[in-house]
Amino acid sequence: MTLKNLIFLLKSDLVSYQEPFWKSVLFIPGYKYTFHHRLCYFLYSHKILFPFFILEWLYLKHLTYLFGIQTAWTMCLPEHTTIAHFGGITFFPEKCGKGIYLRQGVTVGSNGKPKTRNPILGENIKFGANSIVIGPITIGNNVTIAAGAVVTKDIPDNCVVAGVPAKIIRNL
Repeated sequence: MTLKNLIFLLKSDLVSYQEPFWKSVLFIPGYKYTFHHRLCYFLYSHKILFPFFILEWLYLKHLTYLFGIQTAWTMCLPEHTTIAHFGGITFFPEKCGKGIYLRQGVTVGSNGKPKTRNPILGENIKFGANSIVIGPITIGNNVTIAAGAVVTKDIPDNCVVAGVPAKIIRNL
């Protein structure tokens, strides 16, 4: 990742929060976390900055415990990632498109079985509060996952899913 890419990603996130940069970094936990996650990933990709990476990684761990947001720092978050409400977020997709909107309690990851992959996410996905997406599945583009939904099967493009287990309730 280059410095130009880092600045572009930080600006794309800032548009989602609609606040000035200084206010977002200081007072909005979701942006503060994504800002430091991106900075940690940038420092990790430049081996000459390794001492700074260690300090940033430790600070990111502090923010993980403080805000309850857990992501893989080795994964570059896509542009327009928004963490609207923090707390209880576990986000470990295999691949991820741009335009992800996370609310509190979202879990995205593997189903715990050995040698299975994590979900593959498309673009413009909105996760409702306490929604769960687990297993080797693919979520299409422009999908809204309702609050409390448990998604364990592939979801096509342009739809809204809800329920346990999640079913398509509306096509967009």
